[in-house]
Parts: sequence; C-alpha cells; structure tokens
Amino acid sequence: MNGFEAWLAYLFDRPADDDGSWDEQPHEWFDRYARQDTPAATAERIRELFGHAGTLLRHHSDDQVARGVRDIVDGELGVLRSRQVPVVLRTTGLRSIVPLFAEVFAPRITVELPRNEPELQSLCFMFFDVAPLDLGDDTVLDVLEDTLALPSVPCRRAALHGLGHAHWHAPQAAQKIVDRWLARHRDAPQELRDYAAAARTGNVM
Repeated sequence: MNGFEAWLAYLFDRPADDDGSWDEQPHEWFDRYARQDTPAATAERIRELFGHAGTLLRHHSDDQVARGVRDIVDGELGVLRSRQVPVVLRTTGLRSIVPLFAEVFAPRITVELPRNEPELQSLCFMFFDVAPLDLGDDTVLDVLEDTLALPSVPCRRAALHGLGHAHWHAPQAAQKIVDRWLARHRDAPQELRDYAAAARTGNVM
C-alpha cells in the first residue's frame, strides 16, 4: 500500500458503527507515511482524490464519504492556501473541488431531506461555508461558478450558499456570477431563484 492508498484507507474505511476505536488502532498511514508528509504532498493527495472522487470513493457508503471528506475539510484543505505549495498545485487543487461535487455530491444526493438531513447532504450544503477557502480568490470564485452550473439542485444550492458568503469578500464578482446564472436559468425552481436573489446580496443562512 503506497502513501496515497494508506491515507484513503485511514480516512474512508472507518466502519459506519465506529465507537471511537478506529483512531486507537494502528494505521499504515501514520506508521509509515504521516511523519514525512509535506504541504505540497498533502495538496497533491487532495487534488488526486477530489479530481477522481467518483471512482476512488465508489465503494464507500455515503456516511463513510461524508466523514472522510469532512476530516479533509477540517484538517487538511487549508493547505491550498499555503505559500509552501506551488501556485499551480494550489490552483489545480482548488479546481478539483468541482469534480468532487459533480461525481460525489450530485449523484449521491438525489433527494434533499429538509429534516434530519444526512451528513453528506449537510456537508454538501455547508462545504463553502466551513471549508478554509479564500472566498474572494479568483480561482475559488471560478469553482463556485462551475459548481453552480452543475445540473444538481443540491450542488447549486451549495454554490449559492458559498456565493452568499463570498459577497462579503468580493461583492461585485459574486453578484455577477449569480446574475449570469439567473439569466441563463429562468426555468429553475422558484425557491432556488429566490435563494439566488438572497445570495446575491449576502443574505444566506
């Protein structure tokens, strides 16, 4: 098992009924690889995983995927803002967020549950809110616009939520992205268009 495979196994093979003992077990990722890790290597792993998430995570349950991706968001994704990571790697790492939405969130969340929402649905909606990203960054704004263009209501809602927060960092850019989407999707569900109008001015919850 190479370092990438060991990292995936640690993050995503956790049993659904884990009682907290998973982290107490020996894991090849920590035993062989973690101590030699670098910011650039972390960014490369994230880019590889997110860029091919549909294939790499296809055998994992929704709960396993949600927990593993949330661990990355909470613990490692901030590396894509690090100056220790080459610019091209940071940029392509950020752009790999779009296939994560297209290949994982979109096909797995086909029905949104308004109450007791599954962890994967919650993570999708809150991704751009909780991820340590610079919402005023041009590449991140491109990611938000590309995610908004996906033919998935949950992904579009997540992007609009992110754009609502981006309004406070880059108001003109965020408004233009929302306006372009509204102009191109006049047949979108009215509740989504209403949410877009709220996101346009930063009024999202």
